[in-house]
Amino acid sequence: MSFYLCSLPDDSLAITNKDSSQWSVASATSVRARFFVLNERLTIRDIVDSTLVGTFVTLGTIENIDTERGWQYLSCKYHNKKVMPTTNVDDDNRPLFYCNTCDKEHIDVIPRFKLIVHVKDDTGEANFLLFDGNAQVLVRRSAAELYDENLDEDLLPEAVSDLFGKRILFEVSVDADNIKGKSSHYVVRIATADRELIEEFAALPVKQVLMLQSSYDISSGSGGLSGTPLSKRKSQDEQQSSLEDQHSVNKKLFLKKVKGE
Repeated sequence: MSFYLCSLPDDSLAITNKDSSQWSVASATSVRARFFVLNERLTIRDIVDSTLVGTFVTLGTIENIDTERGWQYLSCKYHNKKVMPTTNVDDDNRPLFYCNTCDKEHIDVIPRFKLIVHVKDDTGEANFLLFDGNAQVLVRRSAAELYDENLDEDLLPEAVSDLFGKRILFEVSVDADNIKGKSSHYVVRIATADRELIEEFAALPVKQVLMLQSSYDISSGSGGLSGTPLSKRKSQDEQQSSLEDQHSVNKKLFLKKVKGE
């Protein structure tokens, strides 16, 4: 079966390439800003534990790819949405696919990447979802090309399995479903295997989560960050202050009574 092959779809990276090997300067600058300026840098453990909706950047190694859910899907060439096979054929006995968005049947459909990659770093692991544009940048091939070459749909094409063990920089979204536990994967907004960017990112100092230190922590020279969150420590400090105030009042009343005697 031959498929209509189109250019990089709208959900692709912000990166644009003037040819197969040279990235545009403006786009490269934009990508650098997203990894080093615009977004907060987190470890994978921090991302999994995050209670904030937002976009974050991290560095991790692809350990595996979910093959049970497949590595690609057939899409409508007009909407990039998934199409469903039907039992109908056209006049030339070619299979027709139904697009719910178009509410029509089509002959020409486009295979697109949808990779759920298992990513790991020194702190933890998570599943990241790569859609077509980002996956193409990493694989360096289109899903349509690999689909036509791949004889067994249950097996990963070699160009995809070559991602195993590679360190990748990811910009990922944490949404409400991730926080509530309704979604087990994080959508990748941008990904790059650029060696210079990865080495520069990996060389950054380890970022520590900001916690409040009490005056005791500082004066005692413990040096470590308190393991108690700011709000909780504030509540504890208020309670301690209240007890100290009450003790002071009681002491004054006791001294006044003694003098009166």
